[in-house]
Amino acid sequence: MPLSLRKAILSTVSYADIFDYPLTAEEIWRWIIKYKNITMQQCNKEIKKNNLIQFQSGYFFLKHRKEIIDLRKAREKYSLEKLKTAQEIANLLKFIPSVKLVGITGALAMNNAKEEDDIDLFIITSGRLLWTTRCLSTLLVEITGRRRHPGESNINNKICLNMFVDEEYLEVFKKEQDLFSAHEVIQMKPLFERDNTYKKFLRRNSWVRKYLSNATESIKYKVLSNKSENKTPNLLENILRQFQLWYMRNRKTTEVIKEGVIRFHPHDARVWVMQKYRERFKKFKL
Repeated sequence: MPLSLRKAILSTVSYADIFDYPLTAEEIWRWIIKYKNITMQQCNKEIKKNNLIQFQSGYFFLKHRKEIIDLRKAREKYSLEKLKTAQEIANLLKFIPSVKLVGITGALAMNNAKEEDDIDLFIITSGRLLWTTRCLSTLLVEITGRRRHPGESNINNKICLNMFVDEEYLEVFKKEQDLFSAHEVIQMKPLFERDNTYKKFLRRNSWVRKYLSNATESIKYKVLSNKSENKTPNLLENILRQFQLWYMRNRKTTEVIKEGVIRFHPHDARVWVMQKYRERFKKFKL
């Protein structure tokens, strides 16, 4: 059931509040949740009528949460340094022929990284070269001395190669196609790409319109399938896959390893983010 405009705006500000992130009027309009065909003017008019939302220094936030304005400004400064490091690593990774895209995800993609945060990189690989690409990428970042290692306590500005996706498996898993993933897809910022891979990624995930219709204007149509008919086995890929699975056998925690996708997250953000979002739904009776 679609939300009313008032509830959609409150829902949008509440979601951002989970990350201590106040929004400008334009950002509320851009990230509005589950509401279509709304103009900036209509959105602004409704924002001002909402007594649960306050305004200060150009930002809107939930009542009694003005302290997050300073947090956002501080994190923007931390993010600038991290972005420089991320771009340097992306400039190295692009020399691996099977790297089709290098992007940043998470808080850094929104310039909202904490000072102590690491840098999450999202990599799209050539078809059927997922494990080969991961191996080469890991070795290259290791040489720079910037790779985050399992169990490391000081992770500030360390590179976490936390997600690899084969270009033939760009669509988010059906069971994960929710508000959290919609934000992750649209917020991801490419630092390097080849062969129009970023546009392909967006097109394969056109389902995000259901949640963030204003933020998905660049998605023009849905590609039904981009899987290759070429199923020729790659011996090196199979060897590197088996070796890496063997190496990580005693280190596995919450990793997701499926055909076409390798994802490493020490803590599944979806769980706590959606839990906090549901709590806000209850609080505001959304």
